[in-house]
Amino acid sequence: MTRSELYVACSRATKASGLYLIGDFVPPKPPERNDAVTMMFKSMRSERMLKFSLEFPEEAQEERFSIMFDNVQSLNKHISDIKCDKTFLSSSMISLVETWTQPSDNLEIEGFKIVHRCNCDDVRKPFGQIIYLKK
Repeated sequence: MTRSELYVACSRATKASGLYLIGDFVPPKPPERNDAVTMMFKSMRSERMLKFSLEFPEEAQEERFSIMFDNVQSLNKHISDIKCDKTFLSSSMISLVETWTQPSDNLEIEGFKIVHRCNCDDVRKPFGQIIYLKK
């Protein structure tokens, strides 16, 4: 059995009790030194290492323009959450969709100005967009 066939056969079992090996198990030969997959793994380990870096906008040390985007599914329900969220409030721009808003809704956020707003016509529905820009 080739390595790829063994992988396919074993990967189909969702738990050890569902894996049956019949006869004597003979492991496949190790891959050749110049095997394309082996070479790629070697290259990835030495040359293409990804550096994991996670930085929250409110903790950024340098000045930068940051955009916070969210599908709020009713801004009226979630405006109080946004007004106390440090990540939203530290952003340069806040872009929200599915606001479900109507023209009469008061959607001000202290420290931000509304630069774009698209409301529902008559009935609140999964529609709408609002963009805030930090003052």
